[in-house]
Amino acid sequence: MRKIAIILVILLFPLSISFAAEPDPDLAKEREIGRRAMSQIEERWPLTSDPAITSKLEVILRRLEPHMSRRIDWEVRLVKTEALNAFCLPGGFIFFTTGIIEALKTDSELAAVMAHEMIHADRKHGLKMSAESNKVTLGALAVMLLSGGAAAPIVLAQVAQVAITSAYTMELEAEADRLGLDAMISAGYPATGMITLFEHFMAEEYKQPIVEYGIYMNHPDTPKRLAAAVKILHDRKIPIERKYPLGLLRTDIKEGTNDISLTVDGVPAVSGKKNAETRAVIAGIRRELDKYLQLELAPYEIHVERGGLYIGNHFIAGNVSGITKPEEIRANLMKAINAGRAKYPTSKFFK
Repeated sequence: MRKIAIILVILLFPLSISFAAEPDPDLAKEREIGRRAMSQIEERWPLTSDPAITSKLEVILRRLEPHMSRRIDWEVRLVKTEALNAFCLPGGFIFFTTGIIEALKTDSELAAVMAHEMIHADRKHGLKMSAESNKVTLGALAVMLLSGGAAAPIVLAQVAQVAITSAYTMELEAEADRLGLDAMISAGYPATGMITLFEHFMAEEYKQPIVEYGIYMNHPDTPKRLAAAVKILHDRKIPIERKYPLGLLRTDIKEGTNDISLTVDGVPAVSGKKNAETRAVIAGIRRELDKYLQLELAPYEIHVERGGLYIGNHFIAGNVSGITKPEEIRANLMKAINAGRAKYPTSKFFK
């Protein structure tokens, strides 16, 4: 009877059983190194507080955290500067600048940055770079940094500099890109956020060919990193859909006194006389556009056949009396798509 009772308890309360992550003997040392290196950051850039931004970053962090290989007590800080940068110190101290927060459009792009930086700390990239530079093992590096000896401040400055300037080898950057993309996908963020992130970097490079700080250290290789990310998505059969990380092609239904209309990024697409039938038809068109209207569509993929509007093989709208005709809807959708593409001229929307 006791065995039966134990089984019943397990069946009834499965969530009461938890397994602690395997302890990492090096993590406490990494955290202390990170804390000491933070003084280097605070001397260069003042920290700032913005509850709305910090809350957003915390939400993204908590979604990504379960998809790291180690259980680190991650912390996010905000640095007040126009520089477009983000970096992570050993032990899980993540920094975002106010400049990069203002530049990026949606949570998925911020998640792409954060996942990349978290991988650097999760895989000890910064410490590996410093250990290699000083020709010592990771263990010896920790002793050197925490001993308080004459070399400690110099090496701590080096650790901070590696993080701030993203002075990692391209192999480590590629690993952070690849594993960061894995974490994004596992956390449920649109994977295309990493694609649009790299395209943002390339656009900034065209505007500012000489950039000497942070996240742009490896800009000459950004096209290669973009190509690698695109290949990963293609290999996994994950479609590239930029409208989600860019926040474009958003539909909205507006009702006036006598009419009702559907807009795409403010561009009128469909309209008709205000009544229950028109409302139902326009609501149906909106559902289909939300699923199938993409910035990457070639013009021929939005077509009118036998009086109906299609995107690929998907029926979008028919010829309904009193409502915008399919041919005109198509023209309006192309206006919205072209307006969206014009905002991001460096993106290759289709080949």
